[in-house]
Amino acid sequence: MFQNFTLGKSNGYLVPCLTEMPKTPEGIVIMIHGFESCKECRSGQLLLRRLPPAGFGVICYDQPGHGTAEARQERVRIGACMDSLARVEAYCAKQYPGLPVYYFASSYGAYLVLLYVSKRRHKGTKLFMRSAAVNMPDLFFKADPDPRMVRDLKTKGYFTPNMDLGNPVKVSKGMLEDLRANDLPTVFAAADHRDMAFEMVHGEEDTVIPVEKAKAFADRFDIPITVMAGQGHSIWETPDAPEKVADLAIDFYKGRHDKRESR
Repeated sequence: MFQNFTLGKSNGYLVPCLTEMPKTPEGIVIMIHGFESCKECRSGQLLLRRLPPAGFGVICYDQPGHGTAEARQERVRIGACMDSLARVEAYCAKQYPGLPVYYFASSYGAYLVLLYVSKRRHKGTKLFMRSAAVNMPDLFFKADPDPRMVRDLKTKGYFTPNMDLGNPVKVSKGMLEDLRANDLPTVFAAADHRDMAFEMVHGEEDTVIPVEKAKAFADRFDIPITVMAGQGHSIWETPDAPEKVADLAIDFYKGRHDKRESR
């Protein structure tokens, strides 16, 4: 049975959560959704269905500015998103002491977790990334800025990007400053990741995060990557694609392979 609950943060904001646990989990997987997504997204539903029978508990949660009304009360900022993840991790440590913690992160969620494990103490030891937004700032900083964005930032203090990924999210000047200050390759390269294992899966036809960007990041940091032919950013173009993603994640968490590469 799925369980819904909320966690309180030290700043008074809430983190809505959705979880499914097997009777005797061998590990806990935290799902970090992408931009304009939420804890009830298709990837979250996939993990809630596939991972518990494989022995893993799953916790999905809404990032600030996303999902349910409680999470949308807090504006999306990189620090705020990291704080929410830290709060979920603290819950896992208290409720399931001794169990390993893993991550499943999609798009912006992968960008966030890569920053998180580079900058903060963390409990997770494995990170599986679906359609990782390794060049997240590029989605916002164009050579010719959108006039609507410039106008709204000036008059409202935020704008709502038209990414067509899900429910609109308010992006403030502060969030843009966060993105400017967090070039992922630079931050990631400066950190020691000997306590972590990473794996990526990416759609060959991804028009949001070009596969060449993902492969370049994977090559630079020696991260195994599986490129799925005919798949876009969601990796949901064919019925078997999401199941293959779940299979890859389960194999990764169970340590069935150290390297998997298809380019």
